[in-house]
Amino acid sequence: MKRPSQLSAAVLATAACGLVLALMVLPAQAQTCLPQPAGMIAWWPLNETSGTVVSDVLGNHNGTASGPIGTGGPRPMTGFVGGGLNFAFKSQVSVVDSGNDLNFGTKSSFTIDAWIKGLPSPLLSNYNISNNEGYYLGISSNQTLDVGMGNGTSTPLAWTGPTIAKDTWTFVAVVVDRTKQTVTLYTAVPGSPLATKAFPIPNPNSANASSGLPLSIGGCPGNPNGCDTIIDELEIFGRPLVASELQNIVDAGTAGKCMPTKPPPPPPPKGMTWRLEAVNSIDGTVEVGCGVSNPNPCNASIGDQLCTASLPLLCIYMPQPAFPVPQSVNDTDLYNRWSGAIVGTTAPVPASSLNSLAQANARCEQEFDPKGTGSTKWRVAEFHDGANGRGIWNFQAYGNVGNPSSRFWVHINDQKNATCWSP
Repeated sequence: MKRPSQLSAAVLATAACGLVLALMVLPAQAQTCLPQPAGMIAWWPLNETSGTVVSDVLGNHNGTASGPIGTGGPRPMTGFVGGGLNFAFKSQVSVVDSGNDLNFGTKSSFTIDAWIKGLPSPLLSNYNISNNEGYYLGISSNQTLDVGMGNGTSTPLAWTGPTIAKDTWTFVAVVVDRTKQTVTLYTAVPGSPLATKAFPIPNPNSANASSGLPLSIGGCPGNPNGCDTIIDELEIFGRPLVASELQNIVDAGTAGKCMPTKPPPPPPPKGMTWRLEAVNSIDGTVEVGCGVSNPNPCNASIGDQLCTASLPLLCIYMPQPAFPVPQSVNDTDLYNRWSGAIVGTTAPVPASSLNSLAQANARCEQEFDPKGTGSTKWRVAEFHDGANGRGIWNFQAYGNVGNPSSRFWVHINDQKNATCWSP
């Protein structure tokens, strides 16, 4: 029999072995994307593979490539997060700042960051050499992160950041903080802490980050090294990100930032419809309308039938003066008044083919006054046509509207979302 100490050792050894086996079969923890930091103005993932449009995820600053991507413009490459673009041989992307929110002047703080891999080359610039204003970001010939800002003279303000290893994926960022009057440059390779260099802005009022020129991504000027650099996940913020926020981007690794959740597509448009409710064979009148519940429901707020449905239009002719109330008609119910009119229906038509109320009215005119004599003025029936415009939901009129089971399009003048055409 084993002594207690021997038994305990055996149990511990067995448990340890089981723990090792359990750890061996635990699934690897997948990286999760980083929620988009606040204050983002533009975000170019740069994962296009063709065409000339380079999309801004936020949709406000799409760019245009200098040539077709892959054949004359930037070349699609494997990026750090998904795809990236290689900006060799003078290829670039031009972004017109129509909203003027990529020009930061002398007062506004901003942050630029990206993942890059390559050789000395420009990364981003709106610098204008004619007035020496604007800003630029690039990799210098000494393999350092360089940032410059115009000051109205031929010698722009310039700051040199940490060293960048050639052909190594590196996170780069520049933060211009107008409150602190500093420019801070950051670099980091995946999985490492940020390297940082911070500088004061001399004569801050002269450091002008506005130029009036489009923003240029890439744009190699013909460097003999070929500017063979891949740029990925380029983004601009309208505020100074703090170091911990930038480190979070680095730590997210290849999972990158979470794409914005797209809102669900709007529901397909619908229009309100009525149907024949009753026929009075004594005097040739009909009751048309609908209700809010069965057996004949409709929706007077957002419509009840898809606008693509092909249904007749309910048309009405209002004589002046109106036809008097027939003796057999009960005209005391607010929800089913006498209209003093004649109604009829057109051939079926998709309401989506009628762009305006005028077009719908014209269809009624074509159906009931095809020669255009103007002797009668037909139009689409309206929700309130009972009691000279004071009724709702139903009304009575002379006429013939066909099959009781068929629905027809009706206009409503105070609920724009319940008709398929514009007012």
